[in-house]
Amino acid sequence: MEWVRDNIANFGGDPSRITIFGQSAGGASVDFYSYAWNSDPIAAGFIPESGNVFSWGLPSPKKTSAENWFNVTSTLGCGDASSDSAVVLSCMRKQNYNAILAAMPTSSGLVLGGFIPTVDETVVFSNYSQRTPAKVPMLIGNNDYEGGLFRTSYALQGIFLPDIFWDNFNLQEYTCPCGIRANASASANNPTWRYRYYGVFPNLAISSEAGAYHEAEIPLIFNTAPSNPASSEAEISTGNYMRGAWAAFAKDPANGLTALGWPTYNPNSDTLIRLAYGNTTGPNVTSPYYTDSNCVLVNASSTNVSDNPTLSATVSSSPTSSATATGSSTAATTSKGEGGKVEIGVWVGFGALIMGFLL
Repeated sequence: MEWVRDNIANFGGDPSRITIFGQSAGGASVDFYSYAWNSDPIAAGFIPESGNVFSWGLPSPKKTSAENWFNVTSTLGCGDASSDSAVVLSCMRKQNYNAILAAMPTSSGLVLGGFIPTVDETVVFSNYSQRTPAKVPMLIGNNDYEGGLFRTSYALQGIFLPDIFWDNFNLQEYTCPCGIRANASASANNPTWRYRYYGVFPNLAISSEAGAYHEAEIPLIFNTAPSNPASSEAEISTGNYMRGAWAAFAKDPANGLTALGWPTYNPNSDTLIRLAYGNTTGPNVTSPYYTDSNCVLVNASSTNVSDNPTLSATVSSSPTSSATATGSSTAATTSKGEGGKVEIGVWVGFGALIMGFLL
């Protein structure tokens, strides 16, 4: 960021209009940055897509990261927690990367694996709900059915979980953390816009049940949708609109989206922007209440599937801020029974590749 600030003018850029954005782990990285350098962020805007500091049980405690590290070092014969740390590190630096990958556990129970941002109270903190982010405008959101990518990957492995599991997964890992972070931004009096992406287009489908899956918006943001089969007119129009919105925010983070007719985010009014809703172009606004109302039932800081409750069939309370989801909840084990067959589409190779990294 410092290099960009100091050099971008030489490339025709404006150092006062730097926006950083990322998706999934990239979104979380953007958000870690927004808290770590909150007094001098350099950036004029932040766009975390489908990931932030409240996602997936982030960050990892020092103890957990140390255990994961020494599990690998001891497997490779480089020592453990009782060994001299300099000797352990020197030994690990001599290891072939294939040997290191082979020594890592195949599954850690976390969406992002065993090695994730670790609390050091300098760059990564342990108390984000008590901290104030940088005074910078934010565009934040997630996809309607993030779990579709993971559901498809599981199906490739012959694992089928019921709809209710994935509904709860979507709430706990994406919808509720997104709502909590959007509320934190609004509470800090930062201009905030929150979106939810609904697009389901045939040439981007990875399975029959994936819906608007994790990563589904990326080909539209970067205009990289496959040409065979060709994109529909609705997909092309949606992509043009979304790229225009992202660019409008980057050009003028405080006012660019207002000029497009987007209302600034307020958890108690119709300010959630539904993108590609019904595969149509343009903003479609609704109340965040309709996506966040069940967040009071989940522990959005947990990745333990036993913390996923059964969703209530009806909601009778008045709209409230989803920030209440930071509290603990009563655990209820979700059924892991057999589900239906999932038809896998042509894009699943990319999805499976990403899953191989995430799990």
